[in-house]
Amino acid sequence: IVDLMRNDLSRVADPGSVKVEAPFAIETYPTLHQMVSTVRARLQPGRGAVDMIKALFPCGSITGAPKIRAMELIDEIERDARGAYCGAIGRIDASGDAAFNVAIRTLRLSPQENGRGRAVLGVGSAIVADSQALPEWRECLVKGGFVRQSSQTLAAAGFDLIETMAFTPDEGIPLLELHLERMKASAAELGFTFDRHAVRNAIQALCFDAAEPSRLRLMASRSGSFSLELGAMPPALPDPAPCAVLRLPVDESDWRLRHKSSDRSFYEAALKAAQAAGAAEALFLREDGLVTEGSFTNLFVEREGKLVTPPAALGLLPGVLRRSLIEEGRAAEAELRPEDLQNGFFIGNALRGLMPARLLP
Repeated sequence: IVDLMRNDLSRVADPGSVKVEAPFAIETYPTLHQMVSTVRARLQPGRGAVDMIKALFPCGSITGAPKIRAMELIDEIERDARGAYCGAIGRIDASGDAAFNVAIRTLRLSPQENGRGRAVLGVGSAIVADSQALPEWRECLVKGGFVRQSSQTLAAAGFDLIETMAFTPDEGIPLLELHLERMKASAAELGFTFDRHAVRNAIQALCFDAAEPSRLRLMASRSGSFSLELGAMPPALPDPAPCAVLRLPVDESDWRLRHKSSDRSFYEAALKAAQAAGAAEALFLREDGLVTEGSFTNLFVEREGKLVTPPAALGLLPGVLRRSLIEEGRAAEAELRPEDLQNGFFIGNALRGLMPARLLP
């Protein structure tokens, strides 16, 4: 494909000016990774946007090679016109500058007489001589997946990643690096840009003059921007904290259970229900009878002098305090049921620490 683009550009470019920059770079999007190569050239004097469009479109990345014969075959085999799909969409401004894209994975909406409208989505898989039908079909489904997803990636553009930390003048933020590691891992999996060093520097600057124990809230957006908020510590929970076990469906594949984000409606609804029953925290119970976590805490039970906590694979947020206790050898993963909590247990997070808890009668 890169060679095809170089060849097409050379038709309107100064000789020797066609250059390939950043070949085979990977760009990450909510549903897939896309390989991208950049080809640059210097336009011949007297040439303009129309000449460029004539030389480049339809692009070889769409037609295949040899280009002319491939287009003839497409015209013979395909029964319907593609419309804007695989064509050119862009703009030409008054100065003659232009920017155009190849229209792939393109959703075209049109009104219908019944008032409901019609949508047509174009996707493709770049069929070549040795292609097999089933893998090519599956590739089309992956590429078109952005229009038929559930909450995970449809919500992807609208949430931020969150870390909530405890600061004290004497100790600073003891678990800072674990917080940053967790956010970095979430950013990598969900396609966020995250500069851990810039965030660390900003946190240190913000906390430099802080004189009281405080709650530090870090929010990071998909673009790489982030915000910090230093505020008062939350009120202490009762000792022991009363907890309500809620039988709610827990889908371990739900991304919200693995990543701490601003999309917390699932947790907030559970906490509201628990508080209505007089509890300070809600504990989630899977359909198979295993407890997983609280709405803002992880769950721990002491057995033979060591803490046990539900496995992350069951579908829960791997908290920073939880990770710290496991790495120190003070906690280990084990399945827990409501009866394991009858004689008391602990809930905890990095902000509040480890707290005694009890079940509501």
